[in-house]
Amino acid sequence: MLRTLFSGARDAFARVLIPDAAAVYKKAWSLRLIELAALADIILNVVPVVGDYLPWWLTLALLGGAYVARLLIQNKEAPVADQ
Repeated sequence: MLRTLFSGARDAFARVLIPDAAAVYKKAWSLRLIELAALADIILNVVPVVGDYLPWWLTLALLGGAYVARLLIQNKEAPVADQ
């Protein structure tokens, strides 16, 4: 009962915040690159053996790519119709 209640509330809350969340995620390359940078940083710090195979600058390169994706590749915010 509670699971159904919370599931419905979560879905309604998500629709209010981002009405087309699936389409937004498909275009959100900066988010994907930030997630990859976090994963690479965690792997490099938690598993020292992997540090020999992954370069130290991988996290910086992924974050730089996220910055470029956010500023250059993703479309600018659409103008608000009310204004």
